Amino acid sequence: YQDIDEAMYDLISALAGRTRTDEDGKINLFAVGDDDQNIYGFKGASVGFIRRFEADYQAKPVYLIENYRSTANIIAVANTLISPAAERMKAIHPIRINKGRSKNPPGGDWQKLDVVSQGRVQILPAGNTEITQAMAIMTELERLSGCAPEWDWAKCAVIAREWKWLNPVRCYCEWRGIPVQFAKEDSFYFWHLRETQALLDWLTENKKQLVDTAQLNEFVSTQTDTPGRAMLREAIVEYALETEGSELPTEHFKDWLAEWGREARRKQTGLLLVSAHRAKGLEFDHVAVLDGNWKPDRNENADAVRRLYYVAMTRARQTLTLARLDKGNSLLDRLPDTPALLRRPSSAIAIPEARLDRQYEQPGLKEINIGYAGRHKPTQPVHKQIARLTHGSPLTLQAENGAWYLLDEQGQRVGKMASAFAPPLGMQCIEAHVSAIIVWRKKDDADAKYGETKCEQWEVVVPEMVFSKLS
Repeated sequence: YQDIDEAMYDLISALAGRTRTDEDGKINLFAVGDDDQNIYGFKGASVGFIRRFEADYQAKPVYLIENYRSTANIIAVANTLISPAAERMKAIHPIRINKGRSKNPPGGDWQKLDVVSQGRVQILPAGNTEITQAMAIMTELERLSGCAPEWDWAKCAVIAREWKWLNPVRCYCEWRGIPVQFAKEDSFYFWHLRETQALLDWLTENKKQLVDTAQLNEFVSTQTDTPGRAMLREAIVEYALETEGSELPTEHFKDWLAEWGREARRKQTGLLLVSAHRAKGLEFDHVAVLDGNWKPDRNENADAVRRLYYVAMTRARQTLTLARLDKGNSLLDRLPDTPALLRRPSSAIAIPEARLDRQYEQPGLKEINIGYAGRHKPTQPVHKQIARLTHGSPLTLQAENGAWYLLDEQGQRVGKMASAFAPPLGMQCIEAHVSAIIVWRKKDDADAKYGETKCEQWEVVVPEMVFSKLS
């Protein structure tokens, strides 16, 4: 409820019949909200609507103060950080660990696992640049990973206020071979993947009315080994568990697969790099929060930033590491020293790798000219050239007459970027490869944006590019 704006408030009020005089025309209303997590003020959300709820609906407030997620140390430091915020509704109702875990050590299992932090929240000196910060944070996360034999990078996250602070972390992970992913959903297109569409085409061409997982696995086993194929295999395993391998209508499987794909976009496969706004509602075993621009924007007050940082902190279940740049961080510097908090002393940060200055870009579909190959007749070479590409195939990004084209190893054009695409300012593309191949159809409405197409369906190259500063 803390996220609603005035229009939403009016809609809820109308649905509930709040202003009606006849009691029979009103409905009961139950709302859950946390004013400490009101972070969408820039969209018009206001905690004022929470404060008005009791009066508007003659409601009885109940305080949900037990935390079932974080260790007592994380809860204590998060409480300390949020407590200075003005007009808090829970000011005299601090969050506490749930009763079932109340006898656990304050630092949880990590009180014994890590001899350095002993389960305390760490404030970690991070140097004076985005790159030194990435080095410091990732070195610490790697150290923690060595303390736990069952460490899983897919249960960890690095959170920043802005995406730009996460780029050096991505570079570090690529350098060290750590599985990593950006939490940007605009580049996810499971249903359009070549591998997914090949399976759907096979079902159609063979006129299969019924299908079981054995048949699905048999087909998928013939496909090229790519991330798309791995996702299909994972989907089929889950489908087999749900259906116990039964032969069911093909349409049932298609509907199930579409829903699975929508859920898969939220599935974590490596260290998640995510903005604080996008992190809301998520939780992770291990969280590191990056320093950088934790100050109010023009339309924000100090409490808005404090609440956003609080949201980032409270994503953590087991360990929480807070980076602090040398210039200082007012939120962290004002935290009082407590037994739950460990301020790590400054230490020499390893000389940054030059490759940490790179920037990885996987454009969303809005930045790709989806209709490029579709404007070529089916007999033209571009379709065969794209067909030869697979995940990881090298590409070259080339500018010509104000447009950006994708070239294969033979120097042939296999794709084009949309006008919305632009390389990062002051950087050049030093490496590119195929991230995915997706299938687009004329009925998917490429005409309206990209001009008349000459194919009923075609393939689109989705690149991943690496940029470096101009020398």
